[in-house]
Amino acid sequence: MMDDLVYVSLKGEGYFCKVKMYRHKKNGREFAFKELKKEHYSKPEYHYRLTREIKILKDLEDCENVVSLVDFGENKDKMSLWYVMPFAQYNLFEYIRKNNATLLPENRFSIIDQVLAAIKFAHQRDILHRDISPNNVLVYLENEMFSVKVADFGLGKDAESISFYTASSASGYGQILYVAPEQRQKLKDATIQSDIYSLGKLVYFIYTGRDPDNMKSFELYPLVSKATDENPERRYENIVEFEKHYVILKQLQLNSSIPLEYITLLEVAETTEPIDFNYLHKVLVQGNVFNHVYTDYLAPVVKIFKKVDYFASYYATLGVATIEFVRTLCDRLEECLDTLGWPFNAATDFGILLKKILVTVQDDEVRFLCFKQLWKIAFEMDQWSVQRLLVEVLGGKYLSTAILPSIAEYILNFEMEISLDRFQGTLIPTIIKRAIIDGNAIAKAKADARKAATGFDDVDGI
Repeated sequence: MMDDLVYVSLKGEGYFCKVKMYRHKKNGREFAFKELKKEHYSKPEYHYRLTREIKILKDLEDCENVVSLVDFGENKDKMSLWYVMPFAQYNLFEYIRKNNATLLPENRFSIIDQVLAAIKFAHQRDILHRDISPNNVLVYLENEMFSVKVADFGLGKDAESISFYTASSASGYGQILYVAPEQRQKLKDATIQSDIYSLGKLVYFIYTGRDPDNMKSFELYPLVSKATDENPERRYENIVEFEKHYVILKQLQLNSSIPLEYITLLEVAETTEPIDFNYLHKVLVQGNVFNHVYTDYLAPVVKIFKKVDYFASYYATLGVATIEFVRTLCDRLEECLDTLGWPFNAATDFGILLKKILVTVQDDEVRFLCFKQLWKIAFEMDQWSVQRLLVEVLGGKYLSTAILPSIAEYILNFEMEISLDRFQGTLIPTIIKRAIIDGNAIAKAKADARKAATGFDDVDGI
């Protein structure tokens, strides 16, 4: 394959290897060429380490989160031992340092998931990494696809390489922070718990964007604190145990929302977070009440939609689905008006909200539902302020000709005398005025019949 590649530049170097960038002559794809430094070629321990790394990559080729081995070879005459892998735009240290401010929790969990998948795959094949750090995780960005792949498997450390990590080299800086204490003392005695220690430190860096030298509490701290215990025996027994705990904490973070059946609108109204209208709609329609319909539902609805233009924005987002909320709202109003334990001056707030909905929503069913509740609050509860709102509705152009007969029939069957004086100065539809007159006559006839039967007057009409 090397005959098809052209050298571009030196991209970096570790203690015993250099990494160069090559580009394919025909398709332009970029590759990383990792080669043993010539001064280490004749040293058996370094020659063995790179040979072993190549073998490990071949053994792990079925894992999509381990870097791919594209080609490899050796030329003894030129003292060259090398392998080729796809070129990565960043290592994880560089990527997180650049993008930390914009990474969401789900992005960070995705990175952790992929690293964990690679380490778990290796451990299941009795392969330790021994050098888990952000510098050894590569980030690939292609056609809006994001993936990370773990590289540099199986590199046992010696005193010289540890010294290199603590130097100022850009490729090695900071890696000592990820090395388990027992590896620092006996550098070749890495265990499963040593990898778990390094993985815990890496999780901290991925999630917080901070170096793990002085770790503070964060969302995954229970996981990381156990994984990085100074005593290996107190760490997770294996990667599977680590993963189980990680999954639990991850789900708590990503699925922290409470199921709708346990949420009242009161909780939504009291949040300081910007409210998503689609989520708000679900809670509005659910209409949960655990204590009192006023405190759990109606008062929060009033509070939310008192904000300027808030209902208009909600309606613009939900469109025709708004009727689902109005149906629930009217059901809860019916329930509330028939109970005690709520402030009756809140009826004015109900009226203001109902009018706001009626004049905003371009739907006859919504307007009919709101009109009925306005009429009931205005006259059955004798709320003068709501009566004024109702007069404004009847005198406006909000009620279509199509629903006027339904409204007139509702008034006709209301069975309460309504004084036409309430509508003086307002030109209301003729069919509505006729319904009020006829409704009054029906209500009076029924009242007279009850008086004749019982000898008692009904409460005077309004």
